[in-house]
Amino acid sequence: MNAALEVKNVHKRFGGIQVLTGASLEIRPGAVTALIGSNGAGKSTLLNIVSGLTKADSGEVFLRGENISSLPAYARARKGLSRTFQHVRCFKTFSVREAVEFAGTPATDGHFGRSLLWMAGMARRSRGPRVDEILATCRLEGRAETACGSLSYGETKLLMLAQSLACDAAVQCFDELCAGLEPALIEHVERVMQDLAHQGKAVLFVEHNLQVVRDLAQYCVFLHQGGMYREGPTSAVLEDPEVVRLYLGQ
Repeated sequence: MNAALEVKNVHKRFGGIQVLTGASLEIRPGAVTALIGSNGAGKSTLLNIVSGLTKADSGEVFLRGENISSLPAYARARKGLSRTFQHVRCFKTFSVREAVEFAGTPATDGHFGRSLLWMAGMARRSRGPRVDEILATCRLEGRAETACGSLSYGETKLLMLAQSLACDAAVQCFDELCAGLEPALIEHVERVMQDLAHQGKAVLFVEHNLQVVRDLAQYCVFLHQGGMYREGPTSAVLEDPEVVRLYLGQ
């Protein structure tokens, strides 16, 4: 099966610090892949390069076989790539429903103001059963008209998940979405991600909780000092003695 997302030999330096040194990976449709590594290994930088927020010094990114290395972030999103962020982000004055509707707005030129106007017109025409379905999936149906700035930390994480679902992207990337969540919410997020894979989506997530990685990921990539050190079936990577030594210490 062809890769849904392919990263080839990506390098990135910030000043005197070499963050990525030839990072490469393939993400398959219908599977969940975990990206793990110590703090500073370059995981979030790699996601930023994949999603178009950061420009690589060299290397290429392919989405369903198309080279998207030169495309801006909004164009990559339009072509079927979504991602969430390690730190919660939202439009605090939007209602939860509006935030999910906006995430599903098809940006045509990357112009934020025009996207807002389009979304406002869409909201007037229809509340949308799809949005209601997403809110229910993410346990936010009772908070639909609540301002995003009033949500709890856990609810804001669920909102980020809902916005990713609204994008209906072929490749969905999550940066530490489970961090700071209580166990019951983690289990729910895991089920939603598994459902995405069952729908044929390619799911890539960054996570430090190795139990979540074991429970959720079929494949695992261990990033060390900016390069891909080990990759393969999750159990094989997590039980590799050298991975254990480098990631967890003696």
